Amino acid sequence: MDNAAIQNVVLDDADECARFIDQHRSEIAEGRYDLRIEKDLVRTLSDEDLLLLARSCPSSRQTIALVVKSPGVLEFLACDSSSDVREAAGDNTRTPSSTLEKLADDPSSSVRMAAASNANTPESTLEKLSRDSINYVRWGVANNERTPAAVLKSLAKDLDGHVRREAKNNP
Repeated sequence: MDNAAIQNVVLDDADECARFIDQHRSEIAEGRYDLRIEKDLVRTLSDEDLLLLARSCPSSRQTIALVVKSPGVLEFLACDSSSDVREAAGDNTRTPSSTLEKLADDPSSSVRMAAASNANTPESTLEKLSRDSINYVRWGVANNERTPAAVLKSLAKDLDGHVRREAKNNP
C-alpha cells in the first residue's frame, strides 16, 4: 500500500481507542491506519484487538511488546522484523520461556541481552547465553537473579571486568 494512503492516528483515551478500532477494524487490517497507542491503553484492549494492532500498526508494536500480558501476542511480536520490537518482547516479564529461548538465538545482540536479563529465561538458555561473544549479553546473564550459581561462578572469571563484577555482585 502506498505510504501516502496510510493515515497515522494517535489515540490516548481508552474509550476513543476502543470505538475507533471497532469502527475501523477492516481498514486497520488492510493497513489504511497506523494507530499509535500509549502504554496505558494496551492494558484496556482485548488480545484480539492487540493482535490486530500488532499485525497492522508498526507505530504500536514496540509499545505493545513492552506491556502486553498475552503470550500469543508476545510470541507474534518476538518474530517482528524490527529488532527494537523483538527486544521489547524479550524485556517483557510475561514473555513465555519458550519464546525467550528463540530470542536467545536472535542475530541482534540487544535482543539476546533482553532475553539474558529476563527472569523467565530457562537456566539452560542462560548457560548458553553466558558463552555469547558479546560482553553485554554475558553481563545480562550475570545480572539475572535466576542465573544458576555454576554459571555465575564461570562468569566471575570472564575476560570482561563489567561481567566479572556483575557476576560477583549477583545475590
